[in-house]
Amino acid sequence: MRGGVVALAMCVAAPMGGCADPAQVRTEQRADDQQRCSDYGYAPGTDAFADCMMHRSDRREAREQRDNDRLERLRQQALDRSGDERFPLCSAANMDAHLDTVGNFWYAEGCRAR
Repeated sequence: MRGGVVALAMCVAAPMGGCADPAQVRTEQRADDQQRCSDYGYAPGTDAFADCMMHRSDRREAREQRDNDRLERLRQQALDRSGDERFPLCSAANMDAHLDTVGNFWYAEGCRAR
């Protein structure tokens, strides 16, 4: 029975796993950026429009870097807490857990890797 529940959970979660095609994501982001810059009143083909597009791209890259830095801090924190039983063991049951596929452990805020 348990195996069936796990299989069902994986089937339900698979479509939500963030496996979007990177080219499609970039195309959608570009279209969104173009729409936003147009909504701000900038005309396509102008320097102001190009500046707006670059600014939106720079902000997105900075946000992605902050997110990556945060995840790396959480990962390292979970590793540092390994063996410290004051912290619960990280698992897939943690709402915002991430899987380190190289080290084969889960990490999240407020828990330990091993």
